[in-house]
Amino acid sequence: MRLFSRRAILIGVASIGGGLALGYMTTPEPPEGGGRPITCPFLAMNPPDTTNMWTFARGCVANGMDYWMALFVTVQITLAQKGLPAVLRHEAPDIYRLREVPGISHDDRYHPYRDELRPMAEALAVDGRLTLQDLVTLKEWVAKRLGLVPNEASRIETALLFVRAGGDLENWTVDQDDTFRLIAGQRPFAEAIVTPAKLTRAREQARWNP
Repeated sequence: MRLFSRRAILIGVASIGGGLALGYMTTPEPPEGGGRPITCPFLAMNPPDTTNMWTFARGCVANGMDYWMALFVTVQITLAQKGLPAVLRHEAPDIYRLREVPGISHDDRYHPYRDELRPMAEALAVDGRLTLQDLVTLKEWVAKRLGLVPNEASRIETALLFVRAGGDLENWTVDQDDTFRLIAGQRPFAEAIVTPAKLTRAREQARWNP
């Protein structure tokens, strides 16, 4: 899945224009997750308000994402998860059903294997820092364990993890502890902001096995 599909951008622009003209359309707050986990660590560290896509996007900003990026990602997920009518109603994504979103879901997530990954990361770290390529190695280990090949969504997760945990885009290293705080759904100490440019740089820098 491309981060910003052309269709999602066009729909997003139309939706934003409608929202500005008519005011923010809201939908009732969905029921709580009923014990289901939020599988995205980025959202789990401070679950966004799901009243509508605008409040959801602002919640993503509070978690460390550029606003316009957050809004377009919100549109993209809502479109894939609920369809065009939900986007036109400005509905937020269902954060308890992220594993059911075509093109966005992936099973090879870091979080379920964090206890096994931690000693591996400690062996790779130098002075408490991991490289972006170390994160790729850890991701490929998870995927291999599940008999998978990391898809585009999984690779995006790796880049987002690196950027949001405060990764240095010059020497391509990131604090190990901040990385695992984020994997666990906890706020890292680094107050980094995820932007499309930073995410693209990290995605282009990472080298994956064929």
